[in-house]
Amino acid sequence: MSPSDLPSIAADSSPRPGVAAGCASGWECRIAPAARRDHPAVFHFLTAVFQRPSRDEFRAQLEDPAYEPRQRLLGRIDSEIVGHVQWGPRVMQFGSGGVPVAWLGWLGVLPQWGGRGLGRRLLAAAEQAAARSGASVGLLWTRIPEFFRRAGWVGLGPRTCSRAGTHEILAVLAARGLYPRSRRRCAVRPWRRLEMGSVVALYNRNLAGAYGPFQRSETYWKWLVERHGYQQFYVTHHGHEDAEGPPAPITGYAAIRGERIVELLTMPESPAAAVDLLVRACGDAIECGQHTIRVHAPPDHRVHHLVHSARGAHPAGLEPDGDGILMARLLDPLRLLRLLAGELAGRARGAGVPPATALGISDGRRKCRLDFQDQGVRVISRRLGPDWVGLQPHDFAQMLLGHLDWDEAMGSGRVRAGSPTALGLAQALFPRLPCWHPLLDDLPARD
Repeated sequence: MSPSDLPSIAADSSPRPGVAAGCASGWECRIAPAARRDHPAVFHFLTAVFQRPSRDEFRAQLEDPAYEPRQRLLGRIDSEIVGHVQWGPRVMQFGSGGVPVAWLGWLGVLPQWGGRGLGRRLLAAAEQAAARSGASVGLLWTRIPEFFRRAGWVGLGPRTCSRAGTHEILAVLAARGLYPRSRRRCAVRPWRRLEMGSVVALYNRNLAGAYGPFQRSETYWKWLVERHGYQQFYVTHHGHEDAEGPPAPITGYAAIRGERIVELLTMPESPAAAVDLLVRACGDAIECGQHTIRVHAPPDHRVHHLVHSARGAHPAGLEPDGDGILMARLLDPLRLLRLLAGELAGRARGAGVPPATALGISDGRRKCRLDFQDQGVRVISRRLGPDWVGLQPHDFAQMLLGHLDWDEAMGSGRVRAGSPTALGLAQALFPRLPCWHPLLDDLPARD
């Protein structure tokens, strides 16, 4: 699948000097939430600006279990829609708990109304609406990061995957005696709808302790399945099944679209499942005339090591997938810190931080203090204390979300500290994390 198949974000350019978005320039754009009756006009607007979504994808957007028409904000001049942005609520797994977030997308302005700041107004309105809904962080994927950086968004990096030739992967597996296997312990077949509960349980098993993926209820899973962002959905199970009996418990699954395994998860105690799913995906790719395969899975998953070993003299690690970069904006930093209190308390215990320790944090615009007590972590606003660290706003956001490269930030002189103890404590509490943002949540319905 080409990158153009993914939902992207377009926006108008920076406002021209002296041009205001209001009556002073002879026109006025009103921004207000959409209603259900606006859906036909919204679909026409999106296809005019983006040349997508397809009708099936737009229908899928409306069937999202968390969707409400008010999550689309429309910019109108008189009765004409000239701008649009959409946001939606999600819960992101972040270690030991969940964080309410909002994804943003489909930001666009009609070309004839570009350069007047409408894109920035729509973006700001969506941020405010998401924050009022309880979201602590805004997330979006984009190929035009500079527009969003100017609006205060922070880059978290591209979506990553592992990639290798299909024949090379099979050759490596054959050399290790993993392919072909005359007596397979795992069988691979298309999944069945009655296995939804098993798929949900397997996903949740891998969700525990992860950083970045969305929590998925069974209702949300049903929506993903009905959306059909994949072409094949395979599961693995142990042993043989009785055609008249219940299906055997699944040990892994893989959703495949084109040359990409868009999501692959297995039970930790079933490492052979990853091999069998990878073999099946390579076989399908070869039959379709595709000579490489890309794999999306958690960064520490065994399947990446198998694919990397097929790279020969160039065993690269995870690499950008070409779908743009993930950007984030802290909508309510103090709320986020309080939501992370349990996670931070666990990191403090792991680092041997004694009770009654405090760490102040400042990003130049706000300051707060983390007080470590026997019963947990208390977040106090507008105070620092003697042990503190100071960061720039974009580094502060990356630090909270587990994306800060401390060595690079300190080498560039962007980190200040009240004491060496404070700097060491900050690095222990906010390490760089193995973040994973599954592709399956973002894949549009196939045409």
